[in-house]
Amino acid sequence: MTYSDGTSSKHTIDDIDASNFILSWTFFEGDALMGIINTATHHMKFIPSPNGGSVFKQTFVIRYKGDAKQMDDVINITKEAIKNTFKKMESYAIAHPEVY
Repeated sequence: MTYSDGTSSKHTIDDIDASNFILSWTFFEGDALMGIINTATHHMKFIPSPNGGSVFKQTFVIRYKGDAKQMDDVINITKEAIKNTFKKMESYAIAHPEVY
């Protein structure tokens, strides 16, 4: 995948369970890993809610290279990027209900 800023990363899909609304994938190569992360696995689940919406839950499993330590700024940047992505998706869905 190539991002708008020109950086790139490689991903693999680990699991798709459409009946339970689950998706897992792993970043395993590229700029997004910043040279200190071996892999970053994302586990996503969408849980239908009674009001017609859904609850989104995501877990990250980050495996660092060698003796590299967890960096809080990496976690915060990732959380912020995902939050912004979902805000944009929500805005698009609200503005274009005919797509869904």
